Amino acid sequence: MITNKLEGRLATTQPLDLAALGKTWTPPPPAFHAAPEAEDVLSGMPYWAARGLVYLIAGFVIAALLWAGSSIVDIVVTARGTLVPEGRVRAVQAALGGTVQSVYVKEGDTVAAGHPLVQIDAAELRARLTKLREELATSREQLRRLLASEGPVAATLEQQNRIARLESEAAAAEISLRQTTVRAPYDGVLTELAVRGPGNVVQAGQQVAALAPAGAQLVIEAQVLNKDMARIAVGLPVKLKFDAFPFQEYGVVNGHILTVAPDAAGESGRGASYKVTIQPGQASSGKTLALRSGMTATAEIITERKTILHLLLEPFRKLREGI
Repeated sequence: MITNKLEGRLATTQPLDLAALGKTWTPPPPAFHAAPEAEDVLSGMPYWAARGLVYLIAGFVIAALLWAGSSIVDIVVTARGTLVPEGRVRAVQAALGGTVQSVYVKEGDTVAAGHPLVQIDAAELRARLTKLREELATSREQLRRLLASEGPVAATLEQQNRIARLESEAAAAEISLRQTTVRAPYDGVLTELAVRGPGNVVQAGQQVAALAPAGAQLVIEAQVLNKDMARIAVGLPVKLKFDAFPFQEYGVVNGHILTVAPDAAGESGRGASYKVTIQPGQASSGKTLALRSGMTATAEIITERKTILHLLLEPFRKLREGI
């Protein structure tokens, strides 16, 4: 009975239309193919092209290694410095206090011995000297009359003592009057001027200027931080870039270290520093630079010279030493 029912159902089933099915069926996409490997690329190229490509790559690597092994770079310590005359710089002081009336010079000027630098107002001294001279003239006239009339000896002695006192005071006033003009003690170059103009008040003994001896050589005084001092030594080459002469146009000024201070100059915002004196030489551009005292510059002190290859391999060397 069951068999009869199954046969009946099969008899009533519609036949499969393969033609209609082919119109709507889409074959699955082909499997993803990976990018060809280098071997596949080379195997697909002509032999001469593949060989040329290998030679080209090898040549490029060899050239890069040769360049890295022969190219030298400078390892530098950077410091800021100021151009100053070498040798002892002497302070020029005001002998008398008072109000500045005139300033005759400016920083960087070359002056001869005796050249006036600053004039202090001397009006009061002149008035006092005039009064003393008048009193002195009166006293001398009175003494002359006493001597002519053979006056009392006591009065004559008193007048003589008065004249001596007035002469002493007048001589002192004349000296003070001359001291109101501050003059250069010797031929030299003004490296500093503490008085900027009329109206400034100075005290007796106050420094008004600093004077370097004439003909003194100009050097750079730079401050090197304590953390860099282990690499600094006398004789090291230096490249100087002056702010007044852009190095893109004038080049750098080559120099070398003359002296290194044995002790730190003091604490700053960046820590202790040491004074290093640098002797400037010729500019790399061949141009003559009009260097003057007070000019500022950046000093690049060359502590080492290494190849680029050495620098590239240095991290691996340190890693190996650390292991």
